[in-house]
Amino acid sequence: IGSILLFTIASVLCALSPSLPFLIVMRIVQGLCGGCIMPVGTALVAGAAGPDSLGRMMGLMGIPMLIAPIIGPVLGGWLVEAASWHWVLLINVPFGLAAAGLGLLLLPRTGGRGGARLDVPGVVLMSPGLALTLWGVSNAGSGAPAGSPTVWLPLVLGLVMVALFVRRSLRTDHPLLDLTILRLRGYRAAILLAVFQTAFTADLLLLPAYFQQVRGLGAMAAGLFIAPTGLGALVTMPIASRLIDRLPAGRVVPFGMTAMLLSVLALTRVGADTSLWWLGAVLALQGLGIGGTMMPVSTAALQVVDRREVGNATTLFNIGQQVFGAVGIAIVSVALALLLAATPLGPAAVAGELGGADLDAGLAQAAGAFGRAFWVPTLFMGLALLMSFRLPMRRAASRRRR
Repeated sequence: IGSILLFTIASVLCALSPSLPFLIVMRIVQGLCGGCIMPVGTALVAGAAGPDSLGRMMGLMGIPMLIAPIIGPVLGGWLVEAASWHWVLLINVPFGLAAAGLGLLLLPRTGGRGGARLDVPGVVLMSPGLALTLWGVSNAGSGAPAGSPTVWLPLVLGLVMVALFVRRSLRTDHPLLDLTILRLRGYRAAILLAVFQTAFTADLLLLPAYFQQVRGLGAMAAGLFIAPTGLGALVTMPIASRLIDRLPAGRVVPFGMTAMLLSVLALTRVGADTSLWWLGAVLALQGLGIGGTMMPVSTAALQVVDRREVGNATTLFNIGQQVFGAVGIAIVSVALALLLAATPLGPAAVAGELGGADLDAGLAQAAGAFGRAFWVPTLFMGLALLMSFRLPMRRAASRRRR
């Protein structure tokens, strides 16, 4: 509840930011609060579900994540066009207050305080280490050369701190994150499938840019054309959530991964005049794959851990998703920038600096660059599909019963 309230306050302060540095600091506060909300919420759901209904409960938890791709881009685009970007942040206020109020009414009260001690050295090593690593990756994605100190310096420092954190976690009695949970084959296979997040975030970066820069759509219209992804996911998520309670993950997840792979593979063929109806069908197929993949993978990770390990397992899984997602954004940003720069007229066309026949030729070149950039998520999605076959193919006795 405290994290939700602080996130809401930070949203207001973001909207009222007097300067860019202040806005960035408040966005960091939002991230800190969001980082608490996700694993704690998942752990609460997993703890209440029991081993035989975890899939259905995780499916219910995933519904807001599916509604967001449908409503979020459309509502956000409308707010930006009708009012200003400030309202994209201010709209968090009623939802944040409602969530905090419902939490006070509905969340269970514990009988006492936990006995776990905070691993302060672990916090000092892991949090700044991950932040520095992602900062270096982000700088590379922003176009900074690989030899630039803004890329290699934070990247090297971050990786060294993360390595020291791993070393400490394996040696101390009460680590911040117990990495020995990776000894469980099913959990290890599920967390490695966070490579799916690399493809997913790269795809989400390319699609709005393609619709706005190549097809000339506004923010709201671009959001409407991305909505089929969420609609497709709404179809398969309830089905996959029920199946994952009865079947081993290895017999459920590959089907969703295959649909995702086919959809991003199809997007490598986009052009400047590709049928929007065809794109809508492709994105609906992508949504079917997301619904059959996202929450089943999370469920597969939690099905094999003991109840007392759920908090640790959800935190580690969320970290994997964030890291892989940031890497996907950085790689596809660099790839798209290089591919656009290699075209004679593409950069000027997307910048709106051309007209007539030159504009048509430039948009065609830019569309080709986007199509080639879609090979990045396609390759990562193919890797994720291969890794999905490492998930358990037989239903094992749940460790969470003990």
